[in-house]
Amino acid sequence: MMINLSVEYALLGLIYLAKNEKRNVKISEIAQAENISVSFLQKVFQKLSKAKIVKATFGPNGGFKLIIPAHKLTLKQVMEVMKKEVNKQHESIINELNKHADGKYLLNIMNKVYQNHMQYINKITLKQIINQK
Repeated sequence: MMINLSVEYALLGLIYLAKNEKRNVKISEIAQAENISVSFLQKVFQKLSKAKIVKATFGPNGGFKLIIPAHKLTLKQVMEVMKKEVNKQHESIINELNKHADGKYLLNIMNKVYQNHMQYINKITLKQIINQK
């Protein structure tokens, strides 16, 4: 599973929220700080809100806050929200390998790589990402 632009922007926005956890943060503030299109970031946060990762508050002091604490929110959770077809790439690789006469030699190792990858991203939290610098 690859990290695409939506996942990157989601993570950048979530990092910003985690670093400003005591207040509501407007999309425009995040967009300006991270040099991201406001409209694109709005779409990203709409998905994060629907998945109950962030909460939107409206009004003059409105904005977004994390619902899931940074130390509990995993990279896998964010990736699954931003890219519903988590297994799509894996299935595509398997289908491609099955087309080749010697593809069977790679199938087992590709399955192990995928499983290890999924286990790894399930352990990485937003807090760990922030603390790595």
